[in-house]
Amino acid sequence: MARTRISTTVDADRLEDARTRSGLRDSELFDRALELLLQRLVIEAELSSLDRFPYELDSDLGVGEAPGDPEGALPYDGAVPSRIQRLAEERRAERERRAS
Repeated sequence: MARTRISTTVDADRLEDARTRSGLRDSELFDRALELLLQRLVIEAELSSLDRFPYELDSDLGVGEAPGDPEGALPYDGAVPSRIQRLAEERRAERERRAS
């Protein structure tokens, strides 16, 4: 992993609290903080996508076609249908291809 030196000013109390609680070196703290930030940004992007493109409007997913699902809600009891899993894998692979 390539390393980059940074110089910045942060909240002294928060940094000391993180050092004390974790026992980690500053570089490890910042690596973990960056990882958590990136994870949060991915979650926010996914939630934003769901707001713009709700599951129930996606004809590929066939939401509402499950027996006993008169309101068109996703069935949360039981396994995820294999065709939904395949579609999710295909879309994930396509996003990764576009991102690289």
